Amino acid sequence: MSIIPEDALERRAAAQEAVAQRPSDPAAWIALSQACQVLVDEEGTLSAARRAFELQPDNIAAIRQFAASLFQSGYGVVEARPLFERLLVLAPDDAVALHYLHYFAMSDRDYRRAIDLSEALARVHPGDPVTFARIARAHKLMGNSIAATEHFARAAALCANEHYPFPDGPYAPLMPVFTALAGDPAGSRKLSRELCQESGLGLADLSNPRYPDDMVAAIVRLQERVAARDLFIFGFGPSLVEITSRREELRSLEFASMTLSTFPLIEDNLLRPIGRRVDIVCMTHPLVVQNYAAAIREWFSAVPTAILTLPVWLRAFAALTGGPDSLLARSDHLFWFDCFSEDLPPSPVNPLHFPAVNTLMCAFSVALLARPRRIFLFGFDGQIRGVDPPEPRSSVFQ
Repeated sequence: MSIIPEDALERRAAAQEAVAQRPSDPAAWIALSQACQVLVDEEGTLSAARRAFELQPDNIAAIRQFAASLFQSGYGVVEARPLFERLLVLAPDDAVALHYLHYFAMSDRDYRRAIDLSEALARVHPGDPVTFARIARAHKLMGNSIAATEHFARAAALCANEHYPFPDGPYAPLMPVFTALAGDPAGSRKLSRELCQESGLGLADLSNPRYPDDMVAAIVRLQERVAARDLFIFGFGPSLVEITSRREELRSLEFASMTLSTFPLIEDNLLRPIGRRVDIVCMTHPLVVQNYAAAIREWFSAVPTAILTLPVWLRAFAALTGGPDSLLARSDHLFWFDCFSEDLPPSPVNPLHFPAVNTLMCAFSVALLARPRRIFLFGFDGQIRGVDPPEPRSSVFQ
């Protein structure tokens, strides 16, 4: 079962051909942007969406695709916001605009507007429990605990229906969470037991077709690497300067180490000087994996117990595109998890699904699965003892 369609490259080529034949057609550029999106081609996704918007600035589909592409790239959030506002004016019931503008309202702490936007979204999609949970959270942050409880209870009730009675359905894992937030911890524990033990699947079921057939062995290897030691997870925030200056204090400590993405920076600045190499690395983006392919090969060769943890859709991506080669062969160095959808939390059907929020959340989920004695986070606070540094000392902090 491949998450990325096997014909994704052909679809993108066909979309490129359509653009060449109809260069003034916004629909062709939107289709190309969407085809690039499937292949996690961020540059192609964004440039094609921008061109569609330039050709027809009042085209609702073009605005939607361009704004969403800007937001999802991580670099165009500011530029995306007025586009979503414009989209909402042109299409007051547009679910995409309502979804993203809720995010901006929450960021602004404009909870009243966040509630209004989510209530509008609930009218468009009345059966979505996540929308009611968002309304509940906004009420809670406003200090209205009664309304928050009522909406969390509504969210819990929507997690099951006549088509998907509990514990089946895509929202079943959320039902115990919302039930607890609605003020019923006993009911939440009962639902959790039913979800995990009485569904006939159980948390140990790794038969999900997305997982490699050696997942049980991979979990055992991961846990053996940590072996009930403390697990130190290193980030790249400004406080890394202080941590690095005290690295000699780490030399005598017994710990397993973990870091994210640009791991050679942690190795060169912190671990190599005290005679250590990183044990576990988490990556979630194909471009990062490609850029560090040589470093990964060297790390695998030098550290026999090294484990690179990756979302399983990257395996399909590598097979489709032909690389990086380090992801193609079966290897004791690789640990796969699933974070393709936004469903929370892991469920018996999909026990290795981690929230696709960001690399840190995925790394933290892997860290919990490794069953360490304790977990320590370093370099994620963005500050040095509560004070932002006046100037970044290197690209690590940018």
